[in-house]
Amino acid sequence: MSAWRKMLNLPEKEPKGGEHDAAPAAGNSMPDAGPADDADASESGWSTAGWAEERESSGRSFARRAGRVVIWSVIGLAAFTGVRTWVFPAKPPAVAPQVDQQAEARRNDVPVEEAQQVAARFARSYLSWSSQAPQLRARDLAMDLPKDADPKMGWDGQGLQQVSQTIAGTVTQAEGKRARVRVDARVSYSVKSGGKNVAVSRWLGLEVPVAESGGRVLVTGQPALVGMPAATSYTHPNVADADSALSGSTRQTVQDFLTAWAAGSEDQAAAPGSRIPPLGGGLRLDSLDSWTVDAGTGQKRTGTATLRWRLAGAQLQQSYRITLTQVSASTATRWQVSEATSTS
Repeated sequence: MSAWRKMLNLPEKEPKGGEHDAAPAAGNSMPDAGPADDADASESGWSTAGWAEERESSGRSFARRAGRVVIWSVIGLAAFTGVRTWVFPAKPPAVAPQVDQQAEARRNDVPVEEAQQVAARFARSYLSWSSQAPQLRARDLAMDLPKDADPKMGWDGQGLQQVSQTIAGTVTQAEGKRARVRVDARVSYSVKSGGKNVAVSRWLGLEVPVAESGGRVLVTGQPALVGMPAATSYTHPNVADADSALSGSTRQTVQDFLTAWAAGSEDQAAAPGSRIPPLGGGLRLDSLDSWTVDAGTGQKRTGTATLRWRLAGAQLQQSYRITLTQVSASTATRWQVSEATSTS
């Protein structure tokens, strides 16, 4: 503790009361000392108690002062740092905002549904023309064009063509709230054949450029005719094994249902609780070409029917997936049609 007191420049510790007399008290048999002996005893007592003066070397004095400076510097720095954090608390590091690139891109997209609606309407107007009434086409096109745009859109004012149907398809987004919309249009026009005018219908593909401006979608330029999708191959799934016995016993049931279905009275031939919308008028069953029930068990069985409808003076062959349900009444059971859908 003496070294620390010297480094911190603290006063030496005072001896506790009674320490000078401790030695004489411990030995009561010591004789009284005279004046000379008192001086010797005094010197001996101070020396024994550790209070004898000792000259401090210069190196030790320097070390003590340096240590004192270091300790007080550390204490001052700790105090300053603590006060500074109280007054100026450390700010947490700024977190960079997370940017959703896809969401950012979607904000620049043209609204898909509105783009399809505008493109389909414009395609119908663009592909319809009549040299007898050119102003009608210009009026309809102006609905979806910017102000001061040319309403002729490249048409020379000749010919006759009508659009019966348009189907809006893929919307390809571009930068700056722009997009291209694919539209399929069914057009009809007349051609000369054998000296007569013959009506012809076909599908055309059209790509319409659009953009969002002023809170709505507009057509920004001339559309372009594009090709129709080409045919591709498809492999049908394996045909299920047939239940020949059930196919034969239910063939008449299916034929009766199809006949009633075409006549609009399918409820009489359908299973109780089934919901099969009527086909409507204008057709009748011409023939049931084939009926095959898939192999299986249970009170519900499904099969495939291939038939021919008589419609508008022609035969039209189609295939259906028909579900049969076994219905019980008293002691008798029979099969009835509960569902008819297209084949998958």
